[in-house]
Amino acid sequence: MFKGLTKVILVASLLSLNAFAERVEEITLVVVGDIMLAHRLKPFIEEYGPAYPYKYTTHILKEADISFANLESPLSTKGGPVPDKEYTFRAHPRVAEGLRDTGFDVLSLANNHILDYGEGALLETIEVLDSRMIFHIGAGKDIREARRPLILKVRNKRFGFLAYSNTFPQGFWAKEDKAGTAYGRFSQVKGDVKELKERVDFLIVSFHWGSEEKISPQEYQRKLAHLAIDNGADIILGHHPHILSGIETYQNGVIIYSLGNFAFGSYSEKAKESAIFRFSFSKDKLQRLEIIPLSVYNREVKFQSRILKDREAERVLERIQELSKEFNTKIRIENSIGIITF
Repeated sequence: MFKGLTKVILVASLLSLNAFAERVEEITLVVVGDIMLAHRLKPFIEEYGPAYPYKYTTHILKEADISFANLESPLSTKGGPVPDKEYTFRAHPRVAEGLRDTGFDVLSLANNHILDYGEGALLETIEVLDSRMIFHIGAGKDIREARRPLILKVRNKRFGFLAYSNTFPQGFWAKEDKAGTAYGRFSQVKGDVKELKERVDFLIVSFHWGSEEKISPQEYQRKLAHLAIDNGADIILGHHPHILSGIETYQNGVIIYSLGNFAFGSYSEKAKESAIFRFSFSKDKLQRLEIIPLSVYNREVKFQSRILKDREAERVLERIQELSKEFNTKIRIENSIGIITF
């Protein structure tokens, strides 16, 4: 009698240990949308410090093995606003302390604001991030540096990152002898992805694309995302519209066409909701995507993204479900979180 009971207990213990081992081996990538720490947000940071925007979300970013965002302004005291551009942003370099202390590991610089104050401000931004040990992709002193991939190793798994900007002004695009962002030409994206896939286990590609406040992706976005996955990418991260859009599962990869905003210095009446996206990897494959709804309505949250719960969370997740129907993506909702399993 007792022998049998002991055997059952031992088996249960082994199963628990195996489950624990799987969780320990699981690697997480947390992704958020646009960060712009200037304009309306500037006085809050000056009064409360550079970690102010992340008060209610830091724990999620720090717990992740890798945390990623799109940095949509230079961090610089150099240069002047580029002429003939309606909106130009620049944040003080000290805001990088908040990015570092909050746990950001990788920032995309490939967007339509990173050169708002000229090449000198971009290059200072790179220096500032380097000095804080925050990795960056998608922009540099020339096109070669802008297209250079990033590889991070987490528990013997290599994660590769690439970033491109498919937004105007065209003058922000890097050239052989000019600083700027990496433009996502189809042929170059294909070549970059194929080459990097030979060196990594998982490959993430970031695109600044589409149109502001437009929910549905344009045809070129779908083609570019499919091209990247067909040639080895696992995850496509899109931003620029500032609002959430649908999620597509394609082949063995996933495409988030718009991540929305995260910490953005404006009082937009359209960009009220967003999300944190948490990817989990184990056993050589992408296992799960969790969607954690946020309020980014700055008139209410005062530039501190708040995690939504219960009915408020469900309402955001149901909207993402609806937007994802055109891609036949199945999202289930559990405990105020959306879940996609692969």
